[in-house]
Amino acid sequence: MRKMKFGRAVICVAMVFFLVSCATNRGMRIGNSLTLCCPGNYDSYATFGVESVEMPIFLRDYVISEFDAAFQERGLTRNDQRSDLIATLTYKHVNLDPETQNIDPFVRMESINVELHYIATIDIAIRERAGGKPVWGGQISRIHTVSPGEYMHESGARPAFLQTFRDLLEAYPSRLD
Repeated sequence: MRKMKFGRAVICVAMVFFLVSCATNRGMRIGNSLTLCCPGNYDSYATFGVESVEMPIFLRDYVISEFDAAFQERGLTRNDQRSDLIATLTYKHVNLDPETQNIDPFVRMESINVELHYIATIDIAIRERAGGKPVWGGQISRIHTVSPGEYMHESGARPAFLQTFRDLLEAYPSRLD
């Protein structure tokens, strides 16, 4: 009888660990939404440049790199100096707890030991270089819960950003079709 109870206990503990590991695996799910689609002359756009606004330094290089890869998959070529389009990626975050409104999640002093809850958003605005006419727009976002001492894991974030940009840019008219 004891062996049976012990076996059940082991199975229950194993199941709990499995469920907890599934529940705590953040998986880097990033939401996306289209905000402006298709008022441009897409056949005339072959090149694009990228700029970022208020993007945290630790995010900037690989977020832009993943956006660049996803946009090039739509048949455009990146040229930051001379391009038909400019894609501006603007970062912002909103703290979800009123008592942590003044805490920047990227500048964590060791004396601050509170968990932060915030929404990180990147707005993507694509406009014609000549004249600045908006031709496409979208937004990606993710809710974060960050405990003291945690940091961004680039290895998990890179593929999540790439897939999210691919999903979002699916609505952008492809030059490859």
